Amino acid sequence: MALAGLEVAVRLTVSKVSAEESILRLLNRGYQLAPEMYGDYVTWRESETFDKEHDVARYRASVNRWLDEIQHALGDIFPTDSEANLVSEMFSVSASSYRNMDDDVGDLVYERIPVYIERLHRVLDTHLRRYSDLPLRERLVVEDVDSFVKVRDVNRSMVADYLRRGRVELTEDEVQMAFEAILDVPFHKKDWGGEVNDLYTANLVLNGARRSRAFLLKGNGLKKAEMTIGDCGKNGDQIVRLFQSPAEVFVIQYVGPIAEAVVHDVHGKTVARRTEGANANYLVIDGQDTARLLYAHDMLPK
Repeated sequence: MALAGLEVAVRLTVSKVSAEESILRLLNRGYQLAPEMYGDYVTWRESETFDKEHDVARYRASVNRWLDEIQHALGDIFPTDSEANLVSEMFSVSASSYRNMDDDVGDLVYERIPVYIERLHRVLDTHLRRYSDLPLRERLVVEDVDSFVKVRDVNRSMVADYLRRGRVELTEDEVQMAFEAILDVPFHKKDWGGEVNDLYTANLVLNGARRSRAFLLKGNGLKKAEMTIGDCGKNGDQIVRLFQSPAEVFVIQYVGPIAEAVVHDVHGKTVARRTEGANANYLVIDGQDTARLLYAHDMLPK
């Protein structure tokens, strides 16, 4: 398929958020590579120990490793080889003389690396927009949410000291205020028994678009090791009320582990809404992911 003929119906093989992160990482490496190479060359040249055959081979190997990373990454992102081929396509550079620099090193530093960088920018800024995003699964994870982007830099080991058997000791009010701050909710919703949800906001961003979200929040007032359906109101009616909210994303959060039966129930309700033509997804945030989110925003108690 010719690149010019690509249509929006052609989907990426990963989410656009993941694709952008991957390409930006490759671009950053490219921007680092040229000055690193030049600095290394100057050091060897000034010490009069520059070995053209050996050192140029090293530089070319560094560039080739970067190109291999690009090939693999773009192959994982796009459904065809068009973008990978675009970046690595052979090109001819007119003979140049780089004053005070070996021509082969100058070719790498001033010609080839900048050309590869420019091509990667074209993939990021133009080609990526030609593709539609992956359809969202019914169940999301915290890393899927643009508004929670900082959590992607927090792995599980970083919050291990805050957890005891998967629990982080935070009150429901502390959790709610943290989410309100992260999502820029301008007011604090007070808790009362008959509410449809604990927090409702349209400030959440998912796949680059704002989405309305309703939360069911549970803090350490619930002393059980695992939250079950019976802990979500009488016979789970708190979950039923949650799905009465005019929301597109439904969030179940607890400061500890969440029972599979709760996830199964929420999944079924989400599928039912989607079957009716509604835009619906759900997100389960257990104690570990609660800790990761608050850690990412420097909100965990010291």
